[in-house]
Amino acid sequence: MREKFRRYGMAIFFLFLVTLLMLLGTLGVKSFGDKMLEGTGVEMKPRGDNLAQ
Repeated sequence: MREKFRRYGMAIFFLFLVTLLMLLGTLGVKSFGDKMLEGTGVEMKPRGDNLAQ
């Protein structure tokens, strides 16, 4: 078990690191978009919204 962790530990660490960075980037872009459109009165909707109804 220790050999497997030693072999794959760095890969798992980078996998979690990349996942965390992607999540932070997505939340940052959403927050930036919300702040940019805050005072305009425009409501952002996904394009597929009317397809799901």
